[in-house]
Amino acid sequence: MVQAVVIEAQLPVASMGGHLVPPNRTPMRLVAATLLALCGSLVDAHAQAIIAQSSGLSSPAQVIDFGAGVLPNFTPVSTQFTGILITHAAYFTTGVSNNLVGGFLTNDFTAPGSTLRIQFATPVTDLSFVYHQISTSAPSVIRAVLQGVTIDSFSGTWNQSQPNNYFGFTNTVFDELQIDFVADFNVDTLAFNPVGSVSAACVPFNGSAINPPDFSCQTLPVLGTTWQGIIATNANTVSSALVYAPSGLAAPSPLFVGELLIQVSPSPIAFGGVGSYSWPLPSASIWAGSVFTFQGVRLDVVGGTPTYVLLNAMQLVVGF
Repeated sequence: MVQAVVIEAQLPVASMGGHLVPPNRTPMRLVAATLLALCGSLVDAHAQAIIAQSSGLSSPAQVIDFGAGVLPNFTPVSTQFTGILITHAAYFTTGVSNNLVGGFLTNDFTAPGSTLRIQFATPVTDLSFVYHQISTSAPSVIRAVLQGVTIDSFSGTWNQSQPNNYFGFTNTVFDELQIDFVADFNVDTLAFNPVGSVSAACVPFNGSAINPPDFSCQTLPVLGTTWQGIIATNANTVSSALVYAPSGLAAPSPLFVGELLIQVSPSPIAFGGVGSYSWPLPSASIWAGSVFTFQGVRLDVVGGTPTYVLLNAMQLVVGF
């Protein structure tokens, strides 16, 4: 039987229970205590970057191509395009040029710094875009960020004339794209899949990769099915738990002999067991697009001493 406990600091102090309630309808702690009825059929989806490819997503749910002549050239942009907030960019229109089609984003030379930020109104799971690196004096750094935490990133030195200029991320839940550019840039054709418009997924996150990657999904969190998760155990394992974080992932921080990967406020909730976890999911479509973050933890006897072993985290994307 799965038991839920609230984690205050490092110790479970209270039990909780209740009935499943759709997200954004009740306080987070109630949702946290009951959401394990929440997540169904699979293998983990693994994040993969799109780096210097000749094409982007093949069939995205949404595309923002910035039109043509929508704004005067070099107009600073922020909220002019529905569904995104843009920082440190200006608008420019040209003809077709190396995958730029009509209007695109370029550097706003009046803004301080050298980081382009594109924040999405709702989290996305896949994104591709055209990127021209103008100066080649240093690498560009491209990041996928969720709630201020870098989920995935890559860097490289490219140029304005190369035809393979599609970049992005897939199978990664994030709500912001950041590009550290060099002097100037061109960006066009944002193609993406918002959470809830694609299939359910389990998206792993493991910080600096020092935690054992022993928490996995057997099934995806598909509405109306039963989600099954596993924590790999060994001969020295005493117990295990899945710890739900209402506020999602956090920047990795040292704890025990590993890394804590989740936010600690409001208090996480641990669901106890030994190795295997399974919960029925509601069929109501109101749950589609919900993202729930867990980190696995194991209690092993190491050298005769009970020791907490922190495992990887997992984002469960509830869908169809």
